[in-house]
Amino acid sequence: MCKGLVKRFNATLKTCLRRLCSEQPRQWQRYINPFLFAYIEVPQESTHFAPSELLYGRTVRGPMHILSELWTKEIKEPDVKSSYEYPLNLRERLDDTLKIAREELEKAQGRQKHYYDRTAKHRKFSVGEKV
Repeated sequence: MCKGLVKRFNATLKTCLRRLCSEQPRQWQRYINPFLFAYIEVPQESTHFAPSELLYGRTVRGPMHILSELWTKEIKEPDVKSSYEYPLNLRERLDDTLKIAREELEKAQGRQKHYYDRTAKHRKFSVGEKV
């Protein structure tokens, strides 16, 4: 299963790098870090969460997110929490996020199974039969 995921990620990486460095193809390495940051910042279709949310328990605030907050004046005062409350809240938030991500992943797997099963043919094999 991992081999397919790695191949899919590499294909996405190549496609994005090709688009980003179309004007200066020899400068492709400049775009790897911004691409990786953008990749972990965007919610995935199957889980509906960004990888950074699942890993760190909070949404990453990238440059575009901060600029958007400045334009719409949505900047809020940071919550002041004790060092004891923060890990407890983080743990609860991570548990809730993981639970929701699992549910969304199960839904996505069901959709993908339904899509595959539309054209799949049911086959029966006997023990000892050559396949």
